[in-house]
Amino acid sequence: MQYSQRTIVLLYFLSAGLVATYAAECDEDADATVRRQAEQKVVLLERLTGDADPVRRVFDSGNADAIAAIKAARELAVLARQEVDAGCSVNAAKSVAQGLSQTTRAFALARSEAVVGEQDYQALHRRTTSFLQILQSQPAELQGIAPTDLSGIQRQVSRAELMAVNGEYGEASDELGPVADRLQRRLIAIFDQQTVYYERKFASPQDEYSYLTEQYRGYRMLLLQLSKEKPLPFSGRQAYENALQDAANLSESAVQLAGDGDWQAALVAIQDALKNCEKALRLTGVMY
Repeated sequence: MQYSQRTIVLLYFLSAGLVATYAAECDEDADATVRRQAEQKVVLLERLTGDADPVRRVFDSGNADAIAAIKAARELAVLARQEVDAGCSVNAAKSVAQGLSQTTRAFALARSEAVVGEQDYQALHRRTTSFLQILQSQPAELQGIAPTDLSGIQRQVSRAELMAVNGEYGEASDELGPVADRLQRRLIAIFDQQTVYYERKFASPQDEYSYLTEQYRGYRMLLLQLSKEKPLPFSGRQAYENALQDAANLSESAVQLAGDGDWQAALVAIQDALKNCEKALRLTGVMY
């Protein structure tokens, strides 16, 4: 195929690979309406691919495919402008159509990235606040984190929440990650200190039962979070579920016995429930 000197040959490295776009020679458009419509389409593409918020979000998303698509759309906008200025309105319209397709793809990919980022943040936020709630439910002498440190943790959570409100989910997750890890390590250490309970002096069986009930609740919340975060392999899943079910049954028995005023039997039941929680925690691999 022969082309004159007015033939435009541009090569684009698009996300799908190397694509060649040819704009064949054309005469100046005779129809003013066609030229005007082509000009309007080119202006639209230029605005969509300019420095607008949606485009900035594409680059902020870090999605390589989305970024490649928006760059390709910008190149097509430049080509469409050259074509419409040269009077090649039909060619310009085709370039605009390709550019709009790339722009739509870029925005969709960036939105998908944002949705994943938001979901990851929400899961981490639930985990962090749950761990903080468990820790604060423990006796003060077991918490192992100074009140000033707890205040600092609360400030970090608040900062992360503000970032999330502004759509900065990646930064919010970076803020929460170390907090969640620290709280989890502290909780595991608390529940692994068996001697603490036996050395503690209680004023009455009711006081001891109340203390152990709080321990049980903390265990259950921690185990729930760990099971979501780290699914067990099939080989240990049944034993884990059995331990949790046994713990739940024993806890219910303890509540009934305590309601009947049989505190000694209630203590035995809640202690056995805790032993099953400890077994379940060992099965997760975070406690030995």
